[in-house]
Amino acid sequence: MYVAPQIESGRGTARLLKDLPGKVLATTMDIPWEILQRHVDWQPHHVHLVANMDLPTVEAAEAALPKCDVVVGLGGGSSCDMAKYLAWKRGCRMVLVPTIVSVDAPFTNMVAVRVDKTVQYVGDIFPKEIVIDHDLIQEAPKELNRAGASDIASIHTALYDWQLAHRNAGEAYHPDVAELAKQCLAELDANAPEVYDVSAKGIDTIVKLFCREVEFCACIDTSRPEEGSEHIVAYSLEHLTRRHFIHGDVVGLGIFLMARLQDNEPAWAEDLLKRLGLRYWCSDATREEMRTCLETLRTFKNEAGLFYSVVDEEEITSEFVETALTHLAAAAP
Repeated sequence: MYVAPQIESGRGTARLLKDLPGKVLATTMDIPWEILQRHVDWQPHHVHLVANMDLPTVEAAEAALPKCDVVVGLGGGSSCDMAKYLAWKRGCRMVLVPTIVSVDAPFTNMVAVRVDKTVQYVGDIFPKEIVIDHDLIQEAPKELNRAGASDIASIHTALYDWQLAHRNAGEAYHPDVAELAKQCLAELDANAPEVYDVSAKGIDTIVKLFCREVEFCACIDTSRPEEGSEHIVAYSLEHLTRRHFIHGDVVGLGIFLMARLQDNEPAWAEDLLKRLGLRYWCSDATREEMRTCLETLRTFKNEAGLFYSVVDEEEITSEFVETALTHLAAAAP
């Protein structure tokens, strides 16, 4: 059942960590921990530096780490997910302090782990306490903070796929939730300059939209309003290359490509990606890797047992691939 988090947002809010009672265990990484130490004189009883979220690593850490009354997740998605895993397993209090808003992990109830280089989701624990410190977040590279907008921008292509699945495959569809998702997309569009600047308003906009998106997805027990064929592209490229990409880059790539395949206002979608500052050309992937990803997308989708989308309906021709990738290359700086 969805639980709305209590969010403390503003400048210097991380100082609230000093008031936590009992034994506190922090899960973090080197850079966010160093940033926190410059802003707040706080030392928990134990600091665990997260190496990765491979399931065996996570399970071993949970077994070895000392008992605690409170677990604090400080950093990005992996640090927060590790805290969520520990709190889920141990049933203890949890406080999340994202130092970057690049992913929605601090707001969801699931924990993303990797099994054989592939993301799987375990657990069920909605964060109840989240501290948003603008000072900490604004120290992260702007392009990484902007990346968080991808999981709201993806509503554009995801809603198309959800309606398609309802019409042609009989999947349940909730028009009221779809309307809520459209409102989130419109609010993101209206606040794109603030998101791009990573201003206080931009940070709070992403946080608010993450919370709204997580709530309406939880209410219908599906992420379909924001997860469509654009995420299939992301999953496929990571599976193909066996590499981990910045989430906003690879989902942005999926939005760009699938809006074109859907013939779903591709020019508007690309303009939104640009105004948000999403690096949708995904420079960490080669043109050949993107081509192979597209050419094998339906096969990957079927083998992975993923949801119905435009990938089931439209043939991805060689002409489509070359035209899209040529346009994509022109967008890269």
